[in-house]
Amino acid sequence: MASVIMPGQRRRTVGRPFYLVMSLAMAAVIVGGFSTTVPEDFTHRPGLPLLLHVHGAVFTLWVLVFVAQPAFIARGSVALHRKIGWVGAALAAAMLVMGVAATLFAIRYGFVPSFFPKPIFLVMNLIGILVFAGLVAGGIVLRKRAEWHKRLMLCATVSILGPGLGRLLPMGSFGAAAPLVMFGAIALFAFAGPVADIVVRRRIHPAYYWGVSAILLSMVLIGPIAFSPPAIALLHVVQG
Repeated sequence: MASVIMPGQRRRTVGRPFYLVMSLAMAAVIVGGFSTTVPEDFTHRPGLPLLLHVHGAVFTLWVLVFVAQPAFIARGSVALHRKIGWVGAALAAAMLVMGVAATLFAIRYGFVPSFFPKPIFLVMNLIGILVFAGLVAGGIVLRKRAEWHKRLMLCATVSILGPGLGRLLPMGSFGAAAPLVMFGAIALFAFAGPVADIVVRRRIHPAYYWGVSAILLSMVLIGPIAFSPPAIALLHVVQG
């Protein structure tokens, strides 16, 4: 039987602090992960190529905007949130381009982490950035429907936690299970939103069915796709 909202009765919603806390937690993962390599990246000679520095800068700006946006909403600065949102949209487009370019460059010139097989690294990054772009696009299209918008943007950033988690966790000690460990860690962040919905709203918002399903489906497909003939052929082309 459908529930009825009586006049004067407020519909339960997940509060603004949840999205701010989630954004800070994900920013902590990314900053904490990259802090383990950034000093060496800038001091080691030869250092990282310019392309990877640009990629890192764009990624960092996205994290800053992602934390700032729920902070603006929490303080009631809706107009500023909307203005900065278009900056975020431009950064998301730049991340799509730079994510693909950095992945191909890393494979071509040997910057792939040792604990990831190259086919897994290639497909994981390409699928991850496409899922990110798709969820951000959905969030932009539905920007006037706040309940959809904030959940899709949350899922979009969860989908790109891999690089930060890969540096933060002792991935080398997990051996062949390293990809599964990373996928499990990403899944924990992905399910945080639906769990909050169940606790507060007693039901999961439809946005999570799309966002979390996209993340989980991408993780399930990475293995089969990575070792398929087309992916192996693409890997050979990239490696030259």
